[in-house]
Amino acid sequence: MKVYQHILFWVLVYTSLTLIFGDWFQGYSDAFYYVSLLMPVVMGTSYFFNYFLVPRYLFPRKFFSFVLYSLYMLIISVCLEMVACVLAMIIMLNYGINEHPPLFTDVFTLAIILYFIVLAKSFLLLIKHYFVDQSAIARLETEKTRMEAGHFTIRADRKTHRIDYDRVRYVESLADYVKIHLEDGASLVSKEKISHLEEQLPEMFLRIHRSFLVHSGKITHFTREEVQVGEEVLPVSRSYRPRVMSVLQKESAS
Repeated sequence: MKVYQHILFWVLVYTSLTLIFGDWFQGYSDAFYYVSLLMPVVMGTSYFFNYFLVPRYLFPRKFFSFVLYSLYMLIISVCLEMVACVLAMIIMLNYGINEHPPLFTDVFTLAIILYFIVLAKSFLLLIKHYFVDQSAIARLETEKTRMEAGHFTIRADRKTHRIDYDRVRYVESLADYVKIHLEDGASLVSKEKISHLEEQLPEMFLRIHRSFLVHSGKITHFTREEVQVGEEVLPVSRSYRPRVMSVLQKESAS
């Protein structure tokens, strides 16, 4: 989840708990302070469960360890909640509040509220993982189809040309057309947009600049600022640099 999604989720949780406890406290300001003391325990438990226990034990199918550590977490988190409740009681007594709802000593209710929030966040994360996985699968299938084809077609010189991927060194965008530089020194000029070619071509073609799309297998040398393709030195723009360096370093390591 992105930062703003985390913030939005916890704002909704904070607001919901304040509204729920407001009826029991007969005042939302008192409920707000009470929830403020409980939230660190709730947030800590949620992040520990969803970002440590789930990826480390549930996804690798270590079910016994997952259940065992989840039980430990439940016991510890409920104990911490009770400590927070006692602290809240002391603080609220100091402010002259003499009547307290049974929630202060209702361990079962506290556990239900805590785990409802934790599992709600888990449900949202699982939905996100599902769609991310489906997107990754679709992308891999598209990439496989492109690689199996081994070529692409483009309209140039009033003809449709079928070009093998390995023949292409790089694609250069020049105003309203593109120039495809080939291995034998020849080139083709087309009215095609470089962004459209980038979508059509497999991932071996790396966008390094708004004007350049390079076959990564043809790169002989590279730095953070430029890549060399044969005798040509092409610039790497700042916006594309992180992905370019990641891909090229990974290819160099393998």
